[in-house]
Amino acid sequence: MEKKIDAELLKAITDSPFNQIDYEYLLAHHPEKIREEEMNIMIKEESLPVPLPLCVENIHIPSSEPQRDIRLRVYRPKGKQNLPVLLYFHGGAFIYGTPEQYDFIFFRLALDINTVIVSVDYRLAPEHPFPAAMEDGYKALQWLSESADHIDGDKNRIIIGGSSAGATIAASVAHYVRDKKEINILHQYLIYPPTDHLLRTSSMNELANAPMQTKKAAEWMWKHYLSHQMVQPPQYSVPLHEKDFKDLPDTTIIVCELDPLKDEGKEYAEKLKNAGVSVTLLEIEGAVHAFDFFPSKLAETFYNQQVKLFKSILTQKS
Repeated sequence: MEKKIDAELLKAITDSPFNQIDYEYLLAHHPEKIREEEMNIMIKEESLPVPLPLCVENIHIPSSEPQRDIRLRVYRPKGKQNLPVLLYFHGGAFIYGTPEQYDFIFFRLALDINTVIVSVDYRLAPEHPFPAAMEDGYKALQWLSESADHIDGDKNRIIIGGSSAGATIAASVAHYVRDKKEINILHQYLIYPPTDHLLRTSSMNELANAPMQTKKAAEWMWKHYLSHQMVQPPQYSVPLHEKDFKDLPDTTIIVCELDPLKDEGKEYAEKLKNAGVSVTLLEIEGAVHAFDFFPSKLAETFYNQQVKLFKSILTQKS
């Protein structure tokens, strides 16, 4: 399979210090240790300077529990008001990852699409299995729907999105909010989303040992996230197993040609389309899961595609 992976991308993955972390072993035996391993690498990396036209700050909002706040990392173009808002959930198998890992993307993206980006530091499994992350996401959305103007955002133009497990959380929040009928989401933007805990698709088996995402890692991811509810996952936890796909926001779904999660992302797109939801599905050739985190022409091309996609979404809804 490696012959089909974009050569420059494969070299960037191979050369990355994160490639030294044995994610699969740690997911099985010490999932929380992945956070420590990643943090050790991030500490050694030189931090990126914040662009002058951008304000980046961490704010804290109340959670659903007393004595606990939710941290939101906010990327806000300076000197502007009433901007659209992108509420985002980072990836990391529901278990690791931080908003800061997306600085290198969001420092650019917030300015290029003239949007406030709000990244949620949600609770992580296995200590906090479902529905903890979704609850934090909903509270963040609820806060934005009432107080987006505090960060120069427009509460009536909120996009919800995420990558990998973060995309799953975004989809869960979208279903939950649709049923509560309290908040209107403009669009959902899902990058290589895991949508099915059964791992039964052709791509999951054919690409079971792909770089960056293996079938074995996916098994552990879902086990930690669903905990004792693997046999009968609760409502909203597994997007593809929802019963009602109607009246969800217009949706963009990105899948990668060489990602085992590819087919379930496509199946989710099909479910939405069949329910009358407007869907844009984009497949990135030569790409593996999380390819956009590695410096390559493929990643840069995709970044530019994202800018166009977001501008199109915001133009249509303005």
